[in-house]
Amino acid sequence: MGAAAATLGSWATACGNDDDDNGDTLTLGYLSSLSGAATPYTIPERDAIRLAVDEINDNGGILGREINLIERDDESTPDGGTRQARELIENDNVFLIFGVINSAIALAVSEVALESQVPFVDTIAQTAALTEENGHRYVFRTATSHTGIAGRAMAIRAAEREDWQRWYMAGPDYEYGHRLVEDFWEHLSALRPDVERVGNQWPPFGSGEYSAQITAMLAERPDAVFTSLWGEDAIAFIRQAKGFDYFDQLAHTGWAQVDPDVAIPLGDDYPPDIFTGSNLSLSALADEPEMQRFIEAYQARTDTLPTNGSGLGYTGVYLIKEALEAAGEVDREAFIDAMEGLSYESIYGTVRVRECDHQAYGPVFVGTAEHDAEMGHYALVNPDILTPDEFPELARPCDEIEAMRS
Repeated sequence: MGAAAATLGSWATACGNDDDDNGDTLTLGYLSSLSGAATPYTIPERDAIRLAVDEINDNGGILGREINLIERDDESTPDGGTRQARELIENDNVFLIFGVINSAIALAVSEVALESQVPFVDTIAQTAALTEENGHRYVFRTATSHTGIAGRAMAIRAAEREDWQRWYMAGPDYEYGHRLVEDFWEHLSALRPDVERVGNQWPPFGSGEYSAQITAMLAERPDAVFTSLWGEDAIAFIRQAKGFDYFDQLAHTGWAQVDPDVAIPLGDDYPPDIFTGSNLSLSALADEPEMQRFIEAYQARTDTLPTNGSGLGYTGVYLIKEALEAAGEVDREAFIDAMEGLSYESIYGTVRVRECDHQAYGPVFVGTAEHDAEMGHYALVNPDILTPDEFPELARPCDEIEAMRS
């Protein structure tokens, strides 16, 4: 693991390595892609997780126990994620594993959790399969979106654009990339039977070169493109697409296209009028007291503004705390029972964990990117805030999920 391993090891040592059985500590294993293309998202998440852990420990810990945080890099591969998850369980005796950004890795870690009967709390990875057809007792997701929720939220608003009839799809060639596109298209087609899908592009995750895909898209003359590219891939695509006058010829849409890890590096190169969505809008919520407190604490600690990953990681830790305190004991089965149906007032609104699928539900944000002068970059400044209470179709019915699993 090289240099990354040294950094992670030093943090674990600083937090202590006492076994949970002594009753003084609670060992939690944070696992994610802490090297490679996902780091613009995961390093800010890790920093916010450390902030949450320190806040909790400074206030007496959880049920009187100090959190012992152990961090591991999943090496951006399912094999790496599986190996590290087993080491956290077998060697480090973690109470649970949380984190993971890559959907394929999340599915692999979920299988380890089921086999070991150790809870896995996904904080970012977005494939709906994790909590729908592949869901089980030992996996939860604390992010208030997955590909189904995101795809349906985007489709609800995209369907209102009558001039967006011919669609081209593009995404990274792995679980998340395909699943988000298909979840979006399924709902858009149901809402607008007149829409037409004129092409698809599936470049490898992290390819960084999109000239061929952009040329193929423009040749089909679509009204709109929906993309599941994210992070460094989205940055590279947008920069290269500008050279083809792509944004002058069609509407560019997609999930996570203006998340801070994309918008900040692009700066003034960010193109106007991108229609996008996100599971968190720091700009829209910046004046809310709890969000304001979080932004100030994170900025004081890191000298940078938080990203969406920061907010998701921070909230994940506090949801774990809330469930353990509701359980009243450090017991995995009691923790799971407490997580099911849990309601928590997070920095971005009420989050409820549904019992049937272990998915957290709350607000998602959809709108057109605008420049936020206070934040200093493009963002969802005035988005529509969609919730399952207002739009029940965001949450797949429990009986459908049960049928999918069987």
